[in-house]
Amino acid sequence: MQVWHRSLARIRRMRSADAPPEAPTTRSSPAMGFPLEIVEMIIVHLIYDIRSLLACSLTCSSWYIAAVAHLHHTLTIHTHPYPWVPREKMWPRLLVHLHKLGLLPLVKKLRARCESYYGVREGCFPETFHRDTLHQLSSLANLQELVIDYLNISEFIPSLQQHSGHFLPTLRSLVLQEPKCSRRQIIYFLGLFQHLEDLTLLFAPVPPSDFQGESTNEPTLTPFFTPPLRGRLTMRDSGVELVKDMISLFGGLRFRYMDIIEVDGAWLLLDACAGTLETLRLYHKCA
Repeated sequence: MQVWHRSLARIRRMRSADAPPEAPTTRSSPAMGFPLEIVEMIIVHLIYDIRSLLACSLTCSSWYIAAVAHLHHTLTIHTHPYPWVPREKMWPRLLVHLHKLGLLPLVKKLRARCESYYGVREGCFPETFHRDTLHQLSSLANLQELVIDYLNISEFIPSLQQHSGHFLPTLRSLVLQEPKCSRRQIIYFLGLFQHLEDLTLLFAPVPPSDFQGESTNEPTLTPFFTPPLRGRLTMRDSGVELVKDMISLFGGLRFRYMDIIEVDGAWLLLDACAGTLETLRLYHKCA
């Protein structure tokens, strides 16, 4: 009997040695059990820390959902090469990549930089966009802020609605850095966005004949909509004629906050917004 017990014990040891090792039990991270409200509060405190947001997005599905919207809130596209910008982030590769991943609907702010590395202001022309690019841009269904440097509005006039039509319902803020156009063309462009609240117009000091001259057919450029324009206005280096046209063609202005820098028609803006203006900041360039 004692010999039988020894044999049985030996058999058991042999079987246990041949059996595959048990997988180690892994403990779930305590972060996975946080309520969604706490997760969102943590993410909000990290919205300007991209590395921390990326780390949070790898924690679990709930943390990813909370962080991904902030990771892709702003999309900056370079239309001309920079030595420090990877090729995959150039136009239109970055746009194509985000479109394939289905992340473009998360973008709330789009910044198009149209300046070369050597400081040459190339401008943003219709040739920059083609049929596939327009299809991808149509995925920006929740875009609220658009920032464009050196937009050549005069070249876009024939197909302006085709290029900007998908931005119409959601856009609330527009920033134009030195656009290339006449004053009637820029008002026509602004009239495409029927829900526009905030407007920033930054012009370079140029001779009046280069910007304020009107061609014979431009009076037909009547704005499609009258945007609310009741948020913030930032204007620099603009002439009095542009201010007059904005007031007359939009039926007045209703801005609550204004930052005015070297604008000849500043007194017209003050008079037009006298009933709505809450904050005013006037700047004068030093010689």
